[in-house]
Amino acid sequence: MKFIFIFFLKASYDPQFIFELTPLYLLSGFSNVQLLSLSLLIIVLDMMWHLQSSKRNLLLSFIPTALILTSLGFNMMFNPIDLTYIFHYILFGCLLLIVLIDYQYVLKGINAPRLFRKTEPATLHIQEPKPTLAPRVPTFFTKKAQAIPPPPNQYAQENVADLKRTSDTMVQKMQYLLHDLEKKAERIETLENKIQQQHTPVLSERIEPVPGRVSVGEKTKTSEDKENLITTVSSEEKIILKERIENHLVIDEMDHIVAVIQRGIFRDISNSFAEFLGYDRTELLQKNFFVFIAPRGFDDARKYYLNRLKGITTNSFKTVLLTKTQTEISVEITVAPTVYKGDSAEFISIKGITNQSSTQN
Repeated sequence: MKFIFIFFLKASYDPQFIFELTPLYLLSGFSNVQLLSLSLLIIVLDMMWHLQSSKRNLLLSFIPTALILTSLGFNMMFNPIDLTYIFHYILFGCLLLIVLIDYQYVLKGINAPRLFRKTEPATLHIQEPKPTLAPRVPTFFTKKAQAIPPPPNQYAQENVADLKRTSDTMVQKMQYLLHDLEKKAERIETLENKIQQQHTPVLSERIEPVPGRVSVGEKTKTSEDKENLITTVSSEEKIILKERIENHLVIDEMDHIVAVIQRGIFRDISNSFAEFLGYDRTELLQKNFFVFIAPRGFDDARKYYLNRLKGITTNSFKTVLLTKTQTEISVEITVAPTVYKGDSAEFISIKGITNQSSTQN
């Protein structure tokens, strides 16, 4: 409605312009004061209905707008096209634009933006209590409705799938840590072997009898000494390996909860270990050890292997194991290095702390 104020610029030096905003100027018998008051009344009504905009007010605003448009239209029709009537043309175009905008708002049923909105009083909605229906008493002739089976527990399945994904990712991380740890252990062993070779005394010369002066008996004696030396060295190595294997790997006869793990895989376990987790011994062999660690026990196992990578030597750590019935058991695991089939492995013994049962996943 700001376009309507253009007429003030024209009316300041040409008062005849304001009289032409109402078609009554075409009739005789109306004075200039009456025409001025009627024009101002039409403009004020049009502005008021647009400021207090609603669907009803926009429809009412078409009346004063149509009156102004008809008066301007008659003026432009009966007068020649000239620059002196430029304000008539501008105001006519602005009013047509306003009519189109109002028509769009009315057609869509949307209230135009209002400058002065009345705040509606807050009304309290009292919620009436719903009438309770009496339970239907079954009669002799009514058929028994078939019990509808409950829908499958999708949330439980989603939780199990999420736990499986997290356990798989943790197992992969632990396998990566074990692989890295084994590489570093091999490097340390090679360095130790090199250091031992450097510190062992090397015999630069070996005293041997002159071949021409050595008798047959002496030759046989020296050859027997060499064979005895070789046999004694090999037997000592066999004894050492046998002791390490018997102490750690022959665990079928042991009553303790022990197992041998190589690269995170169960290579050998005791019967008590299988009974402790509720499995058969064959079910655990060649399985990954970290699959049987509960999700809330991964952090302790992860810290233990990270400390080993950092060089911190700890022989035991606490974690939580999962049984076959998905029961969580807090345990303390003691780890000792050993050898299994000529390769490095870990000998673990498990001691239960407290049995904490949890609901199944």
